[in-house]
Amino acid sequence: MATILALAYYVFDKLFSQNGVYNFLIGARGLGKTYGIKKWVIKQGMEKGDEFIYLRRYKEELKTAKQSFFADVCVEFPDYDFRADRHYAQYSHISKRDDKKREWITIGYFMALSTAQSQKSVAFPKVKTIIFDEFIIEKGMVHYLPSEAEAFTNFFSTVDRNKDKTRAFFLANSATIDNPYFVKYEIEPKEDQEWIKKFPVRTQNGNMRPFIVCHFADSEEFKAGVYKTAFGQFIAASDPDYAAYAVGNEFRDNNDNLLKLKNSEAGYSYSIETYGGIFSVWIDWTNRKYYIQQKRPKNELLFTLLPERMAEGKKLLFKNDPQIQMLRSAFKSEKVYFDKAQSRQAFLKIFAQ
Repeated sequence: MATILALAYYVFDKLFSQNGVYNFLIGARGLGKTYGIKKWVIKQGMEKGDEFIYLRRYKEELKTAKQSFFADVCVEFPDYDFRADRHYAQYSHISKRDDKKREWITIGYFMALSTAQSQKSVAFPKVKTIIFDEFIIEKGMVHYLPSEAEAFTNFFSTVDRNKDKTRAFFLANSATIDNPYFVKYEIEPKEDQEWIKKFPVRTQNGNMRPFIVCHFADSEEFKAGVYKTAFGQFIAASDPDYAAYAVGNEFRDNNDNLLKLKNSEAGYSYSIETYGGIFSVWIDWTNRKYYIQQKRPKNELLFTLLPERMAEGKKLLFKNDPQIQMLRSAFKSEKVYFDKAQSRQAFLKIFAQ
C-alpha cells in the first residue's frame, strides 16, 4: 500500500528508497502527489541548496500551473514568502519584506518540454530533481509531442550532463496506459501490482539501481475517505467507470478486450511503424482473422505511417492505402486481435482516423 498521511498527501519516502532515476508515480486524483513532491523539493532547496525543474508539456499548461505552484504548499513554510518570477521559483524570509532590495533565492525553474530543446547550452549544475507533472494526457484537445519519450530523454541528458546527479518524477492520474512512456519502456500495469522496476544499471560509484521505478499508489484509506464525501458517493452511483479511474486508480484502457495471441495457422504478412511502436501483422486465411503483435520476425516487410521516419528499407503508408483499409474493415467485422492492450490502443487511433 502507498504511504499516505492523514493530511492526504503522498509521502515519497518509500519511492525514494527504491533509488530509481526515472520514477513514475501513478495515483488517484487528489492523492497529493504534486503537493508531496513540491514540499520535498522546497525543503531540499532551503536545507541543501539543491534546485529542481517543474516541467509541463506545453507553455500554455505551464503558465497556469506556475501561477498557483506555491499557493497550497506555502502553509508548510510560514516563515517564508514564495514567488514564481518569470521561469524562476524563488523564496525569501519574511524578515526581508521591508528591505529596499529584497533578496530572493532561486530553488527551481519552470520549463515546458515543447521548448526544452532551446536549453541545450544552459547548465543546471544544482538541479537534482525534475518533476514532470501530469505526464499522461487525459481526454481533451492536448496531444503528446512527436517522439515525446525521446524528447524527454534529451532534456534529461541536458540537465544531468552524465553526472548521475538527477532524478525525474513523472506524476499522473491513471488515465490511460496508451502513453509514450509506457509504450517506449514496455511498462504494463497488472492488477494488484504495486511496483514495477526495470532496466538495472550500474552507477559511477559501482552500485546497482533500477533506472525505472513505477509506483501504482493505491490507498484503501484514501478511497474510503473520498467515498464518504458527497461527491464521492455521487460519482460511485452515477458514473462507476469514472470513480474507478479517478478514485480507484484503474486505467480506463487496461482491459482484455480483443486480446488474443496469434494461432499456429497465422502467417506473417508485414509490419507497420506507428507512433505507438512497430507491430507485425499476421493473417490466418482460413478464417480471415488478423493478429497484430509487438513481436517481430527477423526478416520483415516494413511500412511506416510516419513520413518523418522514412528511410531505406521502409515504405510509406497512408491511411487510405489497402493495408490500412483492409485492417480497418476486418476490425469492423470483429476479426482483428492484439497481443497487448497497448497494441490495441495504438491501432484504435489509426482506425479512428
